[in-house]
Amino acid sequence: MTSLVPRHQINTHTARGQNTVYMMEAAAVLGRDRPLRILSFGCSSGEECLDAADIFPNAIIKGVELDDKAFEKAATISHDRISIEKSTYEAIFAGGPYDLILGMSVFCRYPLPKGVVNIKDVYKFGLFIDTINLLHDVLKPGGLMCLYNSMYFFDDCPVSMDYVPLVSRKVHAGWMPKYYSEGDVATQVEHYWEGQVYSFVDWVRTASADFVTKKEAVRHVWINPRSKGSRRVDTPFWRKRR
Repeated sequence: MTSLVPRHQINTHTARGQNTVYMMEAAAVLGRDRPLRILSFGCSSGEECLDAADIFPNAIIKGVELDDKAFEKAATISHDRISIEKSTYEAIFAGGPYDLILGMSVFCRYPLPKGVVNIKDVYKFGLFIDTINLLHDVLKPGGLMCLYNSMYFFDDCPVSMDYVPLVSRKVHAGWMPKYYSEGDVATQVEHYWEGQVYSFVDWVRTASADFVTKKEAVRHVWINPRSKGSRRVDTPFWRKRR
């Protein structure tokens, strides 16, 4: 009997090249030509796995996905270094331990239902922390966790103390607002595009088909700075201590 990993994100939209800049940054840390094992957690229809195979020519990539429609498309991928399975605990453990785990736009709920103020009403911190613990268990010491567009802070997970944040000038942690573990909003997001500043809502309205290219600059403005903490840095990259 297999056990499905509980679902986080509902939206499965993706595209080739959407996260390659993050993979290139990971390659600079881990080594592009090494025989790595990579987990694409929430791989959607598989484009992320294909990008990873291009960037890491000697890596073995496992993609796991819950959504039936996205999984059916991903399962049609024929590649000697890519395997696609339903997102079960058994499948995740069987492919590990991993050198790199990609959790790209997975640990979030977008769009939020209208009227939601406290995110725990639709996405509980307990679900986030349970899944982070799972990924922690299958990541090698020295391995890299890449969490993009997480609505909760990785720093609020107890296992985060086993990690070192890696800050990059080329990438940021994402354009989703951040929330504290109790569900209250922690940051507002400002987007800079061609000299103009957009609120999160206005930026989403203008993005349309140019979604990927409109990530020119993102800034998180703290709503409650006194709770910021010293390790809450704007980075998607966390390296597990050896």
